Parts: sequence; C-alpha cells; structure tokens
Amino acid sequence: MQEKRDTYLGLKDTVIPGYDGVMRTAIEEIYLTKYRDRFQQAGLSHHYELIDAQAARIVANPPERALWGVPDNTTGRKLYKLVKELKRYGIPNRKHHVSLSRMSAGGGDQYGSFNMPMEEDGILKVIVDGEEKHARRVKKNDPVLLMSNDLQAITDWVSQVFRDASHKGKEVYFGLKREYMEYDEVFSTAITDVRHMLAKAGTQPPSFMIMRPSSQLKKMITDPPRNALYPAQNLDGDIFSDISAALGGSLATASSIIESKDGTMLYEAPHGTAHDLYLRYVQSEGREAHFNSSALIYAVANALETLARREDNHALAEYSRQLKDALIDTVDQGIITGDLKGKTVDPAAETVVDMYGFLDAVERNLDLRAGQ
Repeated sequence: MQEKRDTYLGLKDTVIPGYDGVMRTAIEEIYLTKYRDRFQQAGLSHHYELIDAQAARIVANPPERALWGVPDNTTGRKLYKLVKELKRYGIPNRKHHVSLSRMSAGGGDQYGSFNMPMEEDGILKVIVDGEEKHARRVKKNDPVLLMSNDLQAITDWVSQVFRDASHKGKEVYFGLKREYMEYDEVFSTAITDVRHMLAKAGTQPPSFMIMRPSSQLKKMITDPPRNALYPAQNLDGDIFSDISAALGGSLATASSIIESKDGTMLYEAPHGTAHDLYLRYVQSEGREAHFNSSALIYAVANALETLARREDNHALAEYSRQLKDALIDTVDQGIITGDLKGKTVDPAAETVVDMYGFLDAVERNLDLRAGQ
C-alpha cells in the first residue's frame, strides 16, 4: 500500500487444492479482514489468477504498477531471474521456433500429488518399507504435499524427447535442479541412461544440455537457438508454455501434441474454449466468429506431418509444410484476428478480420504455395 501498487497473487489451487488452495485461503482471509477496505479507499485492487496465467502477464502484459505474490519459492525465483534479464536486455525479436516437451506422465509431479491440509497437530512421517525417511512436526491446517513419479515413465519421456529432436534436427535443453533436489537427479540419470542406450544401438543422440530451470527459461525467452526443444517437468512446462505463447501474441498461436508410450498421438489447440466468444457465436447464429484458428490449423498440419512420416507419403508431407507456411504467410501479411491486434512487427499494416476472413486468407496463401 505504501508504494500504491495493485497486488496479484498466483497459485495453482485448481490442481493442488490441499496445498496451494490452503495458501490461497489464508492469504485471501488476511486481505478481506485487514486490507480490503484500505485498498478500496486508496483506489487499489487485489487480483488472483493461476500461476501460469500470472507468469504470462508478468512478462508479456504487466500493469503499470503491481506487486506480484508468488508463494511458491522455486517458481518465484525463476520468474524473478527472467524479469531481471528482460529488464537488463529487453524482450528480443524472436524469429525462431520454440518447442516445449512437458513431462505429464508417470505420477505427474505436483499434478498427481497427495496434498491436503493437516487435520490436527502432530508429526508427519515418511516411512518406506518400515524405515523412517523423513519426519517433521506439523500443526492443524498446515498444507502438505507429497509428489512422486515413475522411473520408467521418465525414461520413456526422455526417449520421446530425443526421438522428436532427432527427427526435426533440434537442439535439446533440459531444465533440472540437480544440485538441490535428489528428485531431479533421477531425471538426470534417466537422460544419461537413454543416451548410453542409444549409443549402444548405434543411434547418435541429438545435441543436448542440462541446465537449471531458471536458465532454461531465460534461454528459451531471451536467447533461443534456431531450432530448439525445451523438455521440462510438469509445472514448469505449464508455466513456461504460457509465457512463450503470450510473448508470441496469443495462446491461440501455439499448438499442442500429446504422445503416449505406444506412439498414439493427440494433436490439439492448447487454449481453452474462449467461452465469451463462443456465446457470441451462438447468439449470432454463427455470424460473429472471432476465434483465432491458428492453433487448430497448426495441429492439423502437425498431425498430417506425422502421418506422412509414418507412411512415407512425400505428397502429404509437402502439403503439411505448405499449410504451415500459408498460416505464417497470412500473419506476415498483417491479416490477423482481434487477439493479435497491435502485436505484429508492423501494427500500422494490420488488417483485423474474423475467423472466416482469416481462414479465407490462409486458403489463398495455401493455393499460392501449391502453385509455386
């Protein structure tokens, strides 16, 4: 309040209700009982949003004066280091493709964790096969989180990362906190084991590095190589993907691929349903369609690319490439949907269209590409 700043609190209470939800409840109670009236009198406001959305806002669209509350220490440090780097060098002109691989299988880390507020005062113990590994005193309503993963799932994920990077000629930058967390050291060991396994099979693994997640994030945003892949644990991948997409203009410009161990692939747009735009579409009987279809178009192109590789179909591979190029050509020409307004390299040359106009422009550029 002394600095006249609005406050923004960021947590992940939707997937970690017994931990982040407890923190949110405690923080919101303090605000409501001690600060809400004083904030209103001072013309200030308090906001809550999910940590991935908050991270994107901090980097891509920050308010003029804000105080950011990031109770999760590791996430807070990553964002602090990124913002410090951006304040020093500015946001670069990114012209290179950025890909993230998010480890969401196995135990899911925080997303599949056991989390709850303690029901009473006592001692919390972790006992494995009768041996006590950890103990600490806790009080009623203290948040507790116990997360795990599956070594075989981690190994499968690393194999997928190397396979994807080899197919597409990508450099790989893993983000792990090995020096502080034995949990992350398991991931590091799996990376080494997969590399040795590939070498024994006569397969050259792609070029890769292991760095701290904060360094991985800084490199991805401020100094991305021409064609790189950034594998990250579940929560980091969630946050980093939103930051990257926000700097690209909109989450609707990103595309998502989910791959299972047996090679089954799901291609999708990573954004939500845009409920407000959907209601306008329904209420206007389809006349008002302001969706950005870029992510869906790119998802289709990625699916066709994979199918072409599996079937050795060169014509289909060429079509998928032309479809991606036509989409990029359309935005390069300044033809955009409303969510990208003012975010291209030449805002004065932008032409804002609805979904139908955007699709028509992509189709024209696709025809031009096919005729070359």
